[in-house]
Amino acid sequence: MSLSNLQIITKLKNASDGLLWLSESDYPFETVLWSSMENLTNDKLLQKFKRSPDTLVEVRDIDRFFARATTESDWHDQSEKVEVEKYRQLVEILKTNLTDIKVYRVGEIEIDVYIIGKTPDGSIAGLSTMVVET
Repeated sequence: MSLSNLQIITKLKNASDGLLWLSESDYPFETVLWSSMENLTNDKLLQKFKRSPDTLVEVRDIDRFFARATTESDWHDQSEKVEVEKYRQLVEILKTNLTDIKVYRVGEIEIDVYIIGKTPDGSIAGLSTMVVET
C-alpha cells in the first residue's frame, strides 16, 4: 500500500529536520509538493520559478548528489557519524517513496537545489535547499 502525499511530505520533513546542506553557506531543507507536471523539463522548471530561460540547470543523480553526506570517514567523530546515518535514512525515504528522482541545480553561485520525484498519484514531491559555490 502506497502512502498519501501528506504522509510522504511528513516523512521527508521529519527525516530532514535539523539537517543542513553544507556549502559555503549552510541551508536547511524544505519540503516541496506540486501537482503533476507531465514530462518535467528544465524549461518547465524555470517557468515554474519565474527564472530566465537562459538560467543554468544541471541535473544530477541522487546518489552522486548525496555521496559526500552519506559516506562515513575514519576521522568522523560520533556526532558526524550520526549525521551521516541521518542522511542515509533521508536518501532511503526519498528512494522508497518517490520514483524518477532527479536533483536539479538551478542557477550559478547561489544555486537552488530541488531533489524531486513522483509520488504514487503522479504529483511531484521532495526537498529543496540552496548551495553557495563561488
